[in-house]
Amino acid sequence: MERVEEYLEAIYDIQEETSKVAKTGELAKILNVKPSSVTEMLIKLRDMGYVDYQPYKGAKLTRKGEAVAKRIKKYYLALYHFFKNYLGIEDELAEKLSCELEHHITEDAFVRVCRIISGNCEVCESCTQEYINLSDADEGDYEVIVAPSYLTKIGLKPGEVISVVEGEIETPMGRFKIDESVKRLIILSRF
Repeated sequence: MERVEEYLEAIYDIQEETSKVAKTGELAKILNVKPSSVTEMLIKLRDMGYVDYQPYKGAKLTRKGEAVAKRIKKYYLALYHFFKNYLGIEDELAEKLSCELEHHITEDAFVRVCRIISGNCEVCESCTQEYINLSDADEGDYEVIVAPSYLTKIGLKPGEVISVVEGEIETPMGRFKIDESVKRLIILSRF
């Protein structure tokens, strides 16, 4: 399925940039394959219902193909944002990792990444995640969504309800001051 998704994403990019159908030669250049390989794949994609393909004219995504391409593009952009802006990975490696993972990440894993970057990215038209970092939390009660595993020893773990009081957190195990560098790794939802 990975190769199918790469073709759909390339066709989507061409359509978004030029508003035209994707030509065999363009796809061959982008995907670094022979034009005959592109023709074979376009026929397969047509048979699968992902593209409208006419020889010598080109291919255009169907609604089904566009839905897959948009999902893959969204995965790529969110993963890239996560690797580059949250993990501080250099641009080239962030691109490579995102391109590889976009085809393998599950929807559940993607949602978990979104929880981490929510409110701080512009990948989706509207972020459906309503989460904040501990560093941005006002006083009040919150459910922990994501936290480093080493914080479980102080009661800070996913699913636990905590309180933010005077810049510190209260868990069932007591009241603790958390370093600012760690606060941004802790994702909360208002309780």
